[in-house]
Amino acid sequence: MVTTNASTPRVDRDALLDRARRLAPTLRERAFEPERLRRLPEETVQDILDSNLNRIGVPTRFGGFDVDFSLLHDVAFEFGRVCGATAWCYSLWGVHNWWAGYYPPEAQEELYAGGPDVITSSALFSLTSTAEPVPGGYRVSGHWQFSSGCDYAAWLFAAISSADGPIGAMIPRADFEIVQDTWYVSGLQGTGSKDIVVKDAFVPTHRTLPGRGNMFATNTWSPRDYHAQRRYGVPMGALIAWDLVAPAIGLAQGAVDETVARLTGSSGRARSAESPMVHAKIAESAAEVDAARALLHADIEDAQAKGERGEAITSLDLARYARDKAYAMKLAVSAVNRMFDMAGGHALFTTDPLQRIHRDVQACMHRDGLVFDFGAQPYGRALLGLDPTGVVLRAPQ
Repeated sequence: MVTTNASTPRVDRDALLDRARRLAPTLRERAFEPERLRRLPEETVQDILDSNLNRIGVPTRFGGFDVDFSLLHDVAFEFGRVCGATAWCYSLWGVHNWWAGYYPPEAQEELYAGGPDVITSSALFSLTSTAEPVPGGYRVSGHWQFSSGCDYAAWLFAAISSADGPIGAMIPRADFEIVQDTWYVSGLQGTGSKDIVVKDAFVPTHRTLPGRGNMFATNTWSPRDYHAQRRYGVPMGALIAWDLVAPAIGLAQGAVDETVARLTGSSGRARSAESPMVHAKIAESAAEVDAARALLHADIEDAQAKGERGEAITSLDLARYARDKAYAMKLAVSAVNRMFDMAGGHALFTTDPLQRIHRDVQACMHRDGLVFDFGAQPYGRALLGLDPTGVVLRAPQ
């Protein structure tokens, strides 16, 4: 059983990063256990809560840490170096805590009524969904796929079709069902991204938000004055989806780490460390990791700085951020592929960390807008004076 700690000690950025790095050896030892379970082990979830690292995404008024938003992604990067499934779930749980800050205050107070350590999942990819207007709110039904980390979720953020367009809704655990036997996949097996079903649940208006919550999302109620934090000075679309990219960048660093460890060890493979080709390949993958991280930090800082200056986030800005997320993902996948390709036959064994990293990073990329040939299109359209949102950011299903 996962338990929570109600107190929030004062910590700084370096101390929180140190906590993440100290968890890394344990997460590395458990890295194959999530695949066996098809979800994170309870011990891993408890370790995250005990470390308080989940509170990086929580608004400060509800017990979260007053640190820069990019720290959430830096922690996901550290986790990704050793366990892709942990990084993915941690990153999404953290960004959901940030999402909550865009909902009306009454909804936020309900979510955090029990303290800052609430875990939430999301349901954005619907097979069917409806929101029927009724007095005081909506009657919601639907079936969604890919709800990562849902086994531990006390609340759900769902994207729902309504007569007025898509809406987001916060739904408590009593009102949604997890379809247990759907998550049989090649990569990110340990994320437990199962199907979710909601049947005729009442959702009050204050627990809804207009829009789907994608990379071009804006919000009608500004939380800037309610939350005195930089992350809330911009629309959701300016910062969203880096939470999907950061674990992939961490996986890429993990592939470099694993390759270097093998070539500097005592095995026969260490002889390859004398090869100039190997030197160049390691250097190129390391450079791709650094470039991807630089894009992440630059775009998050750019958006928050614009918010502080009171500048509007333009459609060109959102298109550029979307392009950079897809390109950072492309760099991460390229870095992993290069390390995997030169790893030899041993990397094919299911017990080898590199094959798990290779499968996981491919799974990270298979999300809306993160395949570069799709994610890059809005920026090209915007430069040519076309509507950047007038493009399908999804690969064929």
